Amino acid sequence: PYTTLFRSVNGNEITCEIKSLSRGVLTAKTDALSTVSIRWHDVARIRSEYTFEILLSGGSTLFGALTSGAAGDLVIAGSPAIPLLSVVSLTPIASRFASRFDGAVDLGYSFQKSKSTTQLNFDGEAGYTARRRSVAMDVSSILVVRDQTDTTRRVQADLSVNQTLSRNYFAGLMGQFAMNDELNLIQRYLGGGTFGCYLVRTNHSTLSANAGGAYSSEHYAGTGRLNNGEALIALNTQIFRLYSPKLDITGDFKLWPSLTTSGRFRIDANAKARVEVYKNLFVSFSLFDNYDRKNPTTSLPLNDYGFVMSVGYSFNR
Repeated sequence: PYTTLFRSVNGNEITCEIKSLSRGVLTAKTDALSTVSIRWHDVARIRSEYTFEILLSGGSTLFGALTSGAAGDLVIAGSPAIPLLSVVSLTPIASRFASRFDGAVDLGYSFQKSKSTTQLNFDGEAGYTARRRSVAMDVSSILVVRDQTDTTRRVQADLSVNQTLSRNYFAGLMGQFAMNDELNLIQRYLGGGTFGCYLVRTNHSTLSANAGGAYSSEHYAGTGRLNNGEALIALNTQIFRLYSPKLDITGDFKLWPSLTTSGRFRIDANAKARVEVYKNLFVSFSLFDNYDRKNPTTSLPLNDYGFVMSVGYSFNR
């Protein structure tokens, strides 16, 4: 889809193919300049005869061609003018399947000779976004080896599928696999459903809340397999800047009150800051905390927390 956009910074018009608008940055391809990234607040007018999916900060989703109105406004065929800055994302309907994927990979390594300790960590994220559906997967692992014999592992994989219902509301399915030697957890399988809403959704930040329920099957050291019903209360936030240097800060908090074991609840909390150092290469700083109020192996609280620094690469972000 070829488009003409008018930039307020210097008044130039650029003929280009719009790839996407995401997180406050318009990505476009031109014959002369190849792929360029333009800050959305630098765009004064934009027009195209091709059909786009337009997501607004209030949660509304529109479909149609783009018509240039007054500076700072966008007119979608058959609709009144809307402020450009209220547009959160633009997606060409005819965009390729592969362009709807995004993700990141982080790797870290450390060694302490005095304690004969080696630590390896991996974190991978992948996402797919369609018209009203999104799929996200996150896998993280930490392996600590002491004296070449004592090994501690922490692995967690999360999968979510969300369906937009109307405006800022969504429903979804979730799955999780986890193992954690610090919590005496050999393995946990979990599946459930959620209902949630976006409390904030702008070109530089999002905040969502959701609640639901899940069924889990757990195996702890020294115990048999335990089957549990759990409720879920969760908050997720993102703060991002996609122009150089790129910055992405995420936070995720999940509270899991047990429906089958009196007095037990779990907390999963994660925070990450990712800073670009060179063309989609990042340095990441992560904090995590896994808490179990009534661990089945001790009936006492157990907690695992840590800090990880790593380097990584992202695509389509």
